[in-house]
Parts: sequence; C-alpha cells; structure tokens
Amino acid sequence: MRILVTGASGFIGAALCRELLARGHAVRAAIRHPGALPLPPELQGIVVPDLAAEFDRRALLAGVDAVVHAAAIAHRHAGEAEIERVNFDATARLAEAAAGLVRRFVFLSSVKVHGEDSGGRALSETDETRPEDAYARTKLKAERFLSDLAARSAMEIVLLRPPLVYGPGVRANFLRLLRWIDSGLPLPFGSVRNRRSLIYLGNLVDAIARCAEHPQARGAFLVSDEGAVSTPDLVSRIARSLGRPARLLPVPAGVLRAIGAIAGRRDEMRRLTGDLAIDCSRAQRLLGWTPPFTLDRGLADTARWFRSECP
Repeated sequence: MRILVTGASGFIGAALCRELLARGHAVRAAIRHPGALPLPPELQGIVVPDLAAEFDRRALLAGVDAVVHAAAIAHRHAGEAEIERVNFDATARLAEAAAGLVRRFVFLSSVKVHGEDSGGRALSETDETRPEDAYARTKLKAERFLSDLAARSAMEIVLLRPPLVYGPGVRANFLRLLRWIDSGLPLPFGSVRNRRSLIYLGNLVDAIARCAEHPQARGAFLVSDEGAVSTPDLVSRIARSLGRPARLLPVPAGVLRAIGAIAGRRDEMRRLTGDLAIDCSRAQRLLGWTPPFTLDRGLADTARWFRSECP
C-alpha cells in the first residue's frame, strides 16, 4: 500500500513511518519544513507548512491508498482557536479532499473524548463522550465530521483512541514523571488505588498499521497496553527500569487532589489519582490486534532512551 502520514516528524508520526516501511508499505510523509524528519531514501517527504491553510491537496493525496492523519496540537498554552484550526479545520479539509481519491482515512483521536475519568470501569467505544478540554473537544468534533463524511462517501473511516502514549522520545508529563523518579525524591502516591491504561509507542504504531491494513477496520477503536496499572505500580515499574528505588509516601488521594487544585495542577493530579481504564476487545475481535510489547518491555525501552538522551 501507499500510505500518507501527516505529523510525520512528531513523536508518533516518525515511529509510524518507520513501522510502515518495515512492513513493506510505500510511505509519503507530510512534514512542516525541510529537515524536520531525517528521511531514509525509501521515504517520500512532502513539505506542508500548514495543513489547515488553503492549498491544493491533490499532490499530497495523488496515488495514495490510505491516509493516517496524526498531525495535531495538544499544548494547553495554545489558544482554543488555534487548537480548533489545527485539530479540526485541517482534519476536515484533508478528509474532504481525500474522499473520492483515497480508500481509507485513519484518524488518530484520543481516549480523552470519553472524559478524564472512567469511574472505575473499563471504557468501551460506545461509552458516553464527554470531553473536558479544548484538545478533546476538537478531537471529538473531528470524529463527528469524519463519521458524517463516511455516511456520504465511499471512503472508509477509522477512528483510533489511544490513552497516554510513552516510549523513546516522550515529552510532557511522562518525561516529568521519569525525572521525578530518577531524582530519588519520595513521591506521594503510595495510597492511590486507581486503574489507568496507557500505551507504549511500539504498540500504538502497530495498532495504527493494523487499522490501515485490515479489511475490517471501520469506526472507532480503543487501544492500549494489556491491562491497566495503578499509579504506585507504574512508579515502581519505572523505578525498576531506571535502576532506582521506588520511594512512595502514603498520602490519601483526596489530599493530593486538594493540593493539586491549590498548586494549579488540578488536571495533572486528577490523572495521577483517577481511573481511566480501557477495554480493547473490539480491536481484538475485529482486527485480531493484541499489543506486541508488554508494559515492562515498553518501560525498559523508554528508560534506556532516557538514560542516553536526557542527562
């Protein structure tokens, strides 16, 4: 297959390009500027400075069998209008142009369209959507546009909803957690009793590739590593991967949430103390997909990268 990948120079997009090439696909990579992605000879790069801008998208889509749209903006410091322009406008314009030219459109959405807390049970694709921030709202708006487009065109639409993604090259909150644990400072999560799903980068790109390839791939899919873990269990596993002791203090979750609210880190503390577990049975049943890497393997790979790249 010939597959177009947007966001190809990003954390997920770059790994996905490598995975698709390894699987024998011809890959066209949409990148924002020359040099944004080291291009192997077999990868075709096309510079697209702004996917949401007005431009002729036919050159981008010509000869393509499938699109994987991974380009997005999640930064909380970005204005809501900019998040909407990048996450919704760019998606809608690309998908409209692809309809009639491309057989399948795979959209990288987020479990956050279901909200920030699963209430102690495993989420499925049919659970209520209740996005709580601009990023999740624009992802859900794009999903709904794509579902409508699928109903009025022959293009197959796949909506992939991963949880937090970690792996070599990870940034933001997970990198901050790695640094906390590596510092040896005690962390106040010993009394937290939650269940959260996450997904290793290698598992996610495998799932995306399966969604591009499999003849039954249609509609929404939740994907994650096998099983859900508590925050103290995750901290202990990361510490073991880093060769550090897990120092956990038994602070009640309610106290942590109150401290987070006072410190302006309400959302971050809610994620560390709340539940967000995922049921991946639809992907297993329809696509035959199970994560090829264990959580401990993913953490070990991430720890090796952290040791070599993040002094």
